[in-house]
Amino acid sequence: MTGISFEQVAKSFGTTRALVNLDLDVAPGEFISLLGPSGCGKTTALRVAAGFESLDRGRVLVGGSDVSQVPAHRRNMGMVFQSYSLFPNLDVRANIEFGLRTRRQSATDRRVRVDEMLELVQLTGQANRFAHQLSGGQQQRVALARALAIRPDVLLLDEPLSALDAQVRSSLREEIRRIQAELGITTIFVTHDQEEALAISDRVGVMSNGLLEQIDTPENV
Repeated sequence: MTGISFEQVAKSFGTTRALVNLDLDVAPGEFISLLGPSGCGKTTALRVAAGFESLDRGRVLVGGSDVSQVPAHRRNMGMVFQSYSLFPNLDVRANIEFGLRTRRQSATDRRVRVDEMLELVQLTGQANRFAHQLSGGQQQRVALARALAIRPDVLLLDEPLSALDAQVRSSLREEIRRIQAELGITTIFVTHDQEEALAISDRVGVMSNGLLEQIDTPENV
């Protein structure tokens, strides 16, 4: 298990300050939610962690090593997006194994790992289906399996449930927590839903205008 830290991280877009001296330590195996309205900086923090956005100042450390200048494809992060972002021309198996192919893993290793992921997200038997043949909840399970297949150091979840209806959202958030706890993977979960954040997190970080206003247990928040 590997932790991730933000040290005095600042990021601006023009005159808009998206992150203002963000200090945050996520312990190995911890599940932290960043909670706040649109534009508060929570997604920018996630994208800076993933390497999709450069930072203006500060450092991002993974396992104690500074990755601030490391390109995204070398950071070993697993990311799940709000919009699923599945490849429509690939079936479930091919979507999940995509990252394994780019890492040039053998066909045997890929098959074994994909089978493990299908079982983990409870989609065994769906391997040959395409995205348009799946429900929204199933598509997000595939996206989660794809992110986890590469054995990432940190799992980043960018409002992964907001496109789903309330019943599916409630069920899937519990599944995400179960899977996270089973794997013991360090996780940052971004959401604007207070109930969601308080229900599944070890700690919740409340953000506003680029500032981390509070970071504490759900009970204390």
